[in-house]
Amino acid sequence: MKRRSIGKIILRTVIVLLIAIVLFVLLTFVVHKVKSKKEFDLLKEKGYYNPVSVGDYSLNVTKFGNENGKHTIVGLAGLGMADYSLAARQMTACFEEDNLVVFVDRAGYGFSDDTENEMTLEYIVEDYRKALKNAGVEAPYILMPHSIGGAYANYWVSNYPEEIEAIVFVDGSQLDENAFSDIETYEIGTGDKILAFLAKIGFSRYVLRDYFYHYPDNYSDEEQYLGDALTLMTLDSIAPVSEDTKLAENAQAAFNGIVTNDIPKLYICASWGIETKEDLIECNKWINRQIEINQLDMKERPVEYEDDDETLNKILETYEKARNDTIYPYAEKMGNCKVMCLAGEHLIYEQKPEECGAIVKAFIDELE
Repeated sequence: MKRRSIGKIILRTVIVLLIAIVLFVLLTFVVHKVKSKKEFDLLKEKGYYNPVSVGDYSLNVTKFGNENGKHTIVGLAGLGMADYSLAARQMTACFEEDNLVVFVDRAGYGFSDDTENEMTLEYIVEDYRKALKNAGVEAPYILMPHSIGGAYANYWVSNYPEEIEAIVFVDGSQLDENAFSDIETYEIGTGDKILAFLAKIGFSRYVLRDYFYHYPDNYSDEEQYLGDALTLMTLDSIAPVSEDTKLAENAQAAFNGIVTNDIPKLYICASWGIETKEDLIECNKWINRQIEINQLDMKERPVEYEDDDETLNKILETYEKARNDTIYPYAEKMGNCKVMCLAGEHLIYEQKPEECGAIVKAFIDELE
């Protein structure tokens, strides 16, 4: 009798646990759908929703600024940065009045549809070109890539130079023949698809901060809310995972395929752009502030450098060497590329949007 009673208790416990799990999943799904609808409506109201067909699926193409402007600037996001069209607006604000600013979300980013096609260099750029054409955005373009977007810009200008008026690299990935070779390669597996499915039913909301930090102090609560929403839409996609697996391959292929040309280019060097002691101290304080905002549990915070000239000089030498060994040769290979240092972090358009925007605007004005 005791064994039967124990068996019944275990069975009932398992059933209760299963019911609890099902209810938790159902509640997560319902809350996710309700919140997603609210986020979608606000993003659409603010002009961030404009899907355009590229064949079997659609990419999101958002337009801001002057439709009849002097130039058409096309923003190309960094890896996984689904919020580039929103977060970069503080940077683009100073030149939107006179120009058309367009952001094309790659497959799986934000409102763009997902796909299981391999995100090769050629595939991504062809998607960009089709999306812009079908959205009625005519070339030539001033490309404005951030991070790995610089690799796509290089492939684009090397293969279709007639479509490109100029390029502004916003701390683009520092490419050479061994770019990202230290990153371990992998293939998309069942685990990636399971994670995408869990994100699709709402579990992404529980882990959002593992993938996306809070914006700096200069961003509003609404901007934070909308940026989070765009990121959540991306966590349930496979295409960005495919792009990640192709990171080194795409970066190296872009560098090796560069065709040197005279099309004007500007490389805003931020993460390797620290040149003075004051730059280093300022950046250090900003990093510590972001750690505080995001409540990160970091055992080793950036050291306070004010009284340590020896350490300062060694760090500054490291940055100078990086520029001389990689950035300047990269710019020379591209041709007609000016390097301008704006000391800061990789997301410089968030850290110093006004300064970054002023540099971009001055470059655009010089084209005329």
